[in-house]
Amino acid sequence: MRTIQGVRACVERYLRRFETSGWNRFLDFPYGEIRAEALTEGQIDSLRTAMLVEDHIPDYAKAYHGLFSLDPGLPGAELDLRRQMLHFVFKWASDEDRHAHTLENYLRACGRVDEASLSAEMRRATVKPYRVPHENPMQMAVYTVIQEKATQVFYSCLGAACEEPVLKRILRALSRDEAHHCGFFADLLRAYMAEPSAEDFARIKEAVAAFKMPLYDAIEDYKRRSITMMRSAPGYDYRGAFVLIRQALGRFADARTESGPRSLADLIETLDLRIARPTAGARA
Repeated sequence: MRTIQGVRACVERYLRRFETSGWNRFLDFPYGEIRAEALTEGQIDSLRTAMLVEDHIPDYAKAYHGLFSLDPGLPGAELDLRRQMLHFVFKWASDEDRHAHTLENYLRACGRVDEASLSAEMRRATVKPYRVPHENPMQMAVYTVIQEKATQVFYSCLGAACEEPVLKRILRALSRDEAHHCGFFADLLRAYMAEPSAEDFARIKEAVAAFKMPLYDAIEDYKRRSITMMRSAPGYDYRGAFVLIRQALGRFADARTESGPRSLADLIETLDLRIARPTAGARA
């Protein structure tokens, strides 16, 4: 019961703040005023990669709908929890689809990308399946906190580095949305962790240790693209996202309960290692 109340509160807080806030992908950005000469090849390549990741939203949404499917055999409390989560999932999927479409609109309008090539690349990426990295909802909350924070920081750093004014406006809008999403999943993780156990800490440790950004194994030439993204967004470091998980767990660090302080210590150590050094596949 405590979890359903916590999830309902998370969803309500998010929708009360952000349900009607937003922007129009067609009307709020003057695509006709793009100064294409101000864009570097690295920035264009980075935008193209980010767009491909965002554009996979049909498969992401399908995965989350499966994670919270309303199966008739489930207990009533679990059905109630899943229906609450789906209120957020529908809004989140709409936001991410808008991100992908906006980046696509910008790339097509800037005149620096071959449109037929872009369409072909989008088709190739779209049909590649996305496999949800965890079946456990709490582990998915951990995964998504890190993913959304890393994406938010990337957009912010790329916007600071670029000199093209229309792109700066777009990246500010995307970064704000990603910050909101990250905040929700961090809030959700705290709700799941209302009464933590040693098993919870072990699951979080597993999610942290295994983290890789979505589509790292599906996008063509991902390693080169991820390096380009980091170079095009000076100051971007995805490892900062792990700090959020560490902060969320900080209040348990001195706990002397059945939750297993050794398990927590192991988790904190894993987080510190991820913060200290990168792991292949986890970039951008």
